Amino acid sequence: MEGVNPTILTGWSVAALLFAAALLAPFGAGLRRGAGLMMAAMMVAGAVTLYSHDVMALPQICAALITGGAVGLALGRGVPRSALPALLSGLVGQAGLAAVFIGGAAWRDPHVFGLLDNVTDRLRIDGAVAIGTAVTWGAMTCAGAATILWRGSVRQTGYPLVAGAMLLATGGSVGAFVANPQTGWLLACIGVALLAGRGVTKWVMGAGAGPALALVGGFAGWAVAASAFLMENMAMAVAGGLAGAAGSLFGARLCGGAGRKGLADGGHRP
Repeated sequence: MEGVNPTILTGWSVAALLFAAALLAPFGAGLRRGAGLMMAAMMVAGAVTLYSHDVMALPQICAALITGGAVGLALGRGVPRSALPALLSGLVGQAGLAAVFIGGAAWRDPHVFGLLDNVTDRLRIDGAVAIGTAVTWGAMTCAGAATILWRGSVRQTGYPLVAGAMLLATGGSVGAFVANPQTGWLLACIGVALLAGRGVTKWVMGAGAGPALALVGGFAGWAVAASAFLMENMAMAVAGGLAGAAGSLFGARLCGGAGRKGLADGGHRP
């Protein structure tokens, strides 16, 4: 087994530590510090990713990073505070859409991603699991973000049962795709995941937009982690896993009672 490049391993470790420090930053005065640590972690993770892969379109990637950073900076400085939830929902939804595209690209050309079995020249089981999981979490993220943006729809009391049923159906569709990796089952995974993401987000929105946004952010984190396995990017997998766990736990905590008091009082017990 080949050893890992010490430079790459150091970069992964630094990125993971920065992500962990950002998640542990306290609210209030420490929120700006946490955002700075998260930005530094993303920069380190991106640099390690470009260093560890043979990138053919490096100028285009750098241009996209600079353009995206400039647009994000302009939006962050120009958008009023009241519109920040909508802005964050849109950005999170784009992350989910990217995961769907990555999964679709891996399904279209699994040889490039190294997902084919060397003996049978067929898609490996772990590759099918990674593709199905990436597109599923990505679709749930897109549907959740769209649900938060579309606040005007009427809430219904049956959403807990609908959300639970759709989550079970999502898991079943992913299992069916792994057993029979065909295009129809992949599209079924995306369709069922869209319904599940809408149902779960609609249910959580009963506790407020903050818990729903935290939960959808967790969806995006899991989607990024699944996409990282397709691209063999350890730093991205660690960052996505941390974001997914943090978003899911934070959303569950807010739904448990803190969300009803508001984010400012989230640290106090009722």
